[in-house]
Amino acid sequence: MADIIRKSLAELVGTYIFVLFGPGSVVAFIAAFNQTLNPSTLFYLAITFGLGISVGIMAVANISGGHVNPAVTIAMFFAGRFPGKYVFQYIIAQLIGAVMASATVGLLFGYNVANSVQFGATIPGIRGPWVAFAGEFIMTFFFLWTIMGVTSRTNNTAIIAIVIGIYVSIMIFMLATISGGSINPARSFGPAVLSGILLKGQYYQWIYWIAPVLGGILGALSYKFMYKERGKIHYSPDQPISS
Repeated sequence: MADIIRKSLAELVGTYIFVLFGPGSVVAFIAAFNQTLNPSTLFYLAITFGLGISVGIMAVANISGGHVNPAVTIAMFFAGRFPGKYVFQYIIAQLIGAVMASATVGLLFGYNVANSVQFGATIPGIRGPWVAFAGEFIMTFFFLWTIMGVTSRTNNTAIIAIVIGIYVSIMIFMLATISGGSINPARSFGPAVLSGILLKGQYYQWIYWIAPVLGGILGALSYKFMYKERGKIHYSPDQPISS
């Protein structure tokens, strides 16, 4: 019991760090600094998101594996790399960490300032909800390929975190104007709760659960098929399996 509490708390902390630095940077750059979403701002946001996920992973990977993302936890379970007994606890911890981080953003910048950009929430963009769904699905599919690939080749937490951070930065460049760039249900959940848009149909928040989870599962299973990976639980929750 103590072990799962410790691991779940680590996931809470890792997700908190990522959501604080990631969506928090949207509030900082666009709302607090009165910037618009232009190529320069997008560059800084992409870098901050990438660094945020890298720091979050490195902070907790040696305790919990450093998922900080429900889609990763679920996909790793389906791929046989993560024990089912931890899945629910990890997801709850990740969601709590995301909400706490968004609340911290509101505390730091003020609710009105943070809510002017909906706490950095992800919302379908210029191409509509179905293209946003496709973007989230595709990017999460290859996100899990990346995670499976790098964790198959090394247990070095720093290398894993850096590779994942680079992927997330590239993903932000690709999806910022399409879907907001999530590939992580917890990352979308925290800002949506604090801004009050979670259950409002016009914001299509279901996209940020269904697309990443389906994309992640299929990405992980496709990797296993292509690389003829047949084993189960290759990595224990004490090793980085990551993000």
